[in-house]
Amino acid sequence: MSTELQNDETSGSDTVSASISNPRTHSIRTESLFTESRASSILSQLSEIEQDDTFKPNEEQRKRVKNFLGYYECLIDNSKLSNLSIPTISISTARIDLHKVINRKTDLKEGKHWVSTKIKESPYIKNTSLFVITGKGKKVIKDSKGNLLGLTKKKSNYEEWTGTKFNEFPRWMQYVEHLLDGIPVKGLGNYEVFIKKAINTNEISEDTLEMLKSEAEREDDTNHKLALAGIYMKGNERNNGNYYETNKCYIEAKDLCLKAAKLGSIEAKLCLGYIYSVGFTKNKKSKLESDYQPNKAKKLFKKVARNTDDKRMAKIAMRNIATLFHSEEIDPKLYEKVKNFGFRNKKPLYLQKAEKWYEKSLELKDSQSAYQLGLLYESNFNKSINDKIEENKKKAEELFEKAVSFEDDNLYAKAKLGRILINNKIDESRGLKLLEKAAETLDMGQTYLGEFYEKTEDYVKAVEFYSKAARQNRGYYSHAAQYHLNKLKGDGHVNKNIKDILRNYGNERDYGYIGTEETFERIL
Repeated sequence: MSTELQNDETSGSDTVSASISNPRTHSIRTESLFTESRASSILSQLSEIEQDDTFKPNEEQRKRVKNFLGYYECLIDNSKLSNLSIPTISISTARIDLHKVINRKTDLKEGKHWVSTKIKESPYIKNTSLFVITGKGKKVIKDSKGNLLGLTKKKSNYEEWTGTKFNEFPRWMQYVEHLLDGIPVKGLGNYEVFIKKAINTNEISEDTLEMLKSEAEREDDTNHKLALAGIYMKGNERNNGNYYETNKCYIEAKDLCLKAAKLGSIEAKLCLGYIYSVGFTKNKKSKLESDYQPNKAKKLFKKVARNTDDKRMAKIAMRNIATLFHSEEIDPKLYEKVKNFGFRNKKPLYLQKAEKWYEKSLELKDSQSAYQLGLLYESNFNKSINDKIEENKKKAEELFEKAVSFEDDNLYAKAKLGRILINNKIDESRGLKLLEKAAETLDMGQTYLGEFYEKTEDYVKAVEFYSKAARQNRGYYSHAAQYHLNKLKGDGHVNKNIKDILRNYGNERDYGYIGTEETFERIL
């Protein structure tokens, strides 16, 4: 590690996770949340919820949705448990706190819009999840006939609460069910949502799980404790939707990590930093407590970066610190004050800190950090340094090139780099090959390739690749493809049936996900 890193005590992902990691190792089976919610009986007795889904977000609400959403990662290397054949556990989670939705009149609709948008635009080629904090309200107490008796904050045998966002969340998920990997895990006032992956899922047998539990009881053991903690952090299939059991899993996972950390485990400190960054909620003595402690997470990540010889662990820890700053999780009030000073063409303090740690991770050839920093330069650091646009474009190109060279499976970086090489006429042949590779699965790559063929007036291929992206119906690039198909159809260039695509596009416009059409005329 560099001297600067060893001595630095003052510094603490529309970013998408850009590399393929090992999948979630223990499947999660809960009761179906996609059927009619049992909360309907509560809502009918306690409040009237407007069921019209039409929502037109204002500028402030759109800005909140577009803000950077960082994914925090932890890695548990189980290669030392070769007799159990447990793969490396990689966990990547972003945090969304719906308490930040401050407009009481539209909080439900804005909450749905916010969560749905982030699910649609989340990475889907690695083990990724969103931890969504909804709140839960008070417990509903009923008699044996189901009549409402009263409300309490205490635990009871019933599972109905008054929290509107908590109760409405399952209905929201119907809208993006095609993008989810299994059923969201219900917690105490929160849900963890797993994004569908383009890789297979490994299962852990019950016999292996029991063996892990037995071995983890040994005081001097760290490897089994961490493997078990990783499985618990992804929930337990026997919970069957019971959030009290899920709560126990989180508490047990943290306890195992704390014990392993006391024994000197670097991986345990990385996992604890992950836990404090995401802020899983636990229930102790009938009180909800959050483990959200970003400054404590930063200190743990820095200890990992300094003290490990494992480059994988070090670069993840550094990237996690960068993400904490990039997400404005550390001292956000200070950053808000600095913004009001009115500096022009100067990177905001929090982005300077983020860049510093991304660059440290780059020294260890971290592809994801290269990609995320490339996006910052592409955006002129969120439009804060607009006096160096051409210089920033060149820097973004260099970073996307590094991201591809560091990891061949970084499809997002390949799509970005391929488009730059084509548009700038640097190396069109290589750029096209990069786009074709990205377009095998990635909606961004498919949209960029459709754009290329539209510009060259090969409308058959343009329609082909736009259609692939449009039918994924994921996020910005799918909707850009839908817009361009609609435009091509109006110009008479579409000879195939795309009614389903145009219907999706119309639904998105009605829902309010799509802003102005100018957003898609010039694809980002």
